Amino acid sequence: MLGIERPSRVNIMSKQVLIIGPSGAGKTYISAALREKGVNAIDGDLVDGLSGWFDSNSREVDCPPNADQEFLDSHEFLWNRDFLKNHLQGRNEIYLFGMSGNVFDMIDLFDKVYFLKASPELLAERLRCVSRENPMGKTDYQLQNALKWAKEIEEKASKLNIGMIDANQSPKDIFAQISK
Repeated sequence: MLGIERPSRVNIMSKQVLIIGPSGAGKTYISAALREKGVNAIDGDLVDGLSGWFDSNSREVDCPPNADQEFLDSHEFLWNRDFLKNHLQGRNEIYLFGMSGNVFDMIDLFDKVYFLKASPELLAERLRCVSRENPMGKTDYQLQNALKWAKEIEEKASKLNIGMIDANQSPKDIFAQISK
């Protein structure tokens, strides 16, 4: 299983890897476990300035914890490309875990890209887990919306030949695949 490989953008060896996947795939959990082991694994949701929720007029807004259908159907979670490009500069080894509505427009900034794949049943179980800190997926519509979006982004990742990684694996096994 190979991720999309991009030619290195600088003369020195760099390894800038993007790991994407739907809500509930384990991006936050895996990145935290890898950080505990000393890996430069970053949870994109924790990078101030990288992302935000935007309305149809491109204004950034706060997302309510119990975002309903009206909010989710009229807003989008997006990354700031210029911010990300600057954030990656000078970092020779970085594993960025995250997802956004425009993430596929960012893959050219990375040497490799992988997709964490999980079944709808596993995603639903994880999204409804009481210990989950991210509130997205707690309401019925949020769950339905997240599962629909998961299918859409998996199809897009597959069409782009992004390497699929089974999200059921341990962080150690996932790191063994993404660090090759």
